[in-house]
Amino acid sequence: MKKISVLFASLILCACNSGLSGTYEDQMGISSYKFEKGGKLTTNTMGMQVETKYEMDGKDIKMEMPGGQGKLVFTVLDDKTISGPMGIKLTKKQ
Repeated sequence: MKKISVLFASLILCACNSGLSGTYEDQMGISSYKFEKGGKLTTNTMGMQVETKYEMDGKDIKMEMPGGQGKLVFTVLDDKTISGPMGIKLTKKQ
């Protein structure tokens, strides 16, 4: 019975922490990434908005590219910013 309780508690904690939430922007304000729990991601780059999905893998964020053309991998850093390809650094909007 104790093992079942521990397993159930672990599943609840994992489900509660299964994603990011909030909007992150690059330093120049050109693009923003709105993460919602459940894996929904809305990107906005220079007025062009695209909805896609993301998944967490440890500190890595795997973002689906539109049209199923693969995934981009970003990383959540210790200071709670997000680092991406080509030196992109995203900071959470207040």
